[in-house]
Amino acid sequence: MAAIRTWIAVSLLWLVPIAAAQANPEILELLKQGDAYDAKLDNEHALAAYRQAESLGATDATTLTRIARQYALLMNDTPSDDKQRELGEQALAYSKRAVATDARNAKAQLSVAICYGRLVRFQGARNKVEYSRLIKEYADRSLQLDPTDSYAYHVLGAWNYELAQMGGFTRTFVKMVYGAIPPASNEEAERLFRKAVELAPERVSHHVELGRTYAAMGRKDEARTELRKGLGLPNREKDDPESKRRASETLGSL
Repeated sequence: MAAIRTWIAVSLLWLVPIAAAQANPEILELLKQGDAYDAKLDNEHALAAYRQAESLGATDATTLTRIARQYALLMNDTPSDDKQRELGEQALAYSKRAVATDARNAKAQLSVAICYGRLVRFQGARNKVEYSRLIKEYADRSLQLDPTDSYAYHVLGAWNYELAQMGGFTRTFVKMVYGAIPPASNEEAERLFRKAVELAPERVSHHVELGRTYAAMGRKDEARTELRKGLGLPNREKDDPESKRRASETLGSL
């Protein structure tokens, strides 16, 4: 499977877990601090605040998913592959704990999918395909639980895009893991990314990945329109600079 660069562009937003906050005002304050740091893209301090809240008893699915998000985004801050993988594995572990705590938490399910996506590039060919299966499985669950989350559509759009681009060598591993080539297409990727844009038009990555999909389909004018929209939006998320780099790269190839 092609290297899944698309997953770098995916981030999540969280809500304060009211139950934990009501139980302990100190936890509520730490969660607010973590949210404030997270909003400023200061993931190291956000993680410290959330981990302290966890140590005081905030072990609900939403807090665990918050922690997973910080570990995942801290991958952006180190050039070391070993450190990136370590952070990604920690993010995945917290995401899985969140799902185990509350399987009906849509963002926890989506967090697992995203963490598998961020770890794909560290895997061998067979594991890449297995991770692909898990990405879709958890993203599907998330979307079933919350059909209004733009990121769930984004992840599934990325899944379709990547499988649609895979070469013949990868198809062998896909058949081994799935039993057959799963239905995936640029057309379905387009539909899913368009839905993501509809739900959250302010997100850079939604426009960029829709534009890249149009480019893969040979629809150059539409690709330019979406890529330029993404480039014209302000950076709000830690992954936005990388998304814009891919947008510029794709524009240059059209």
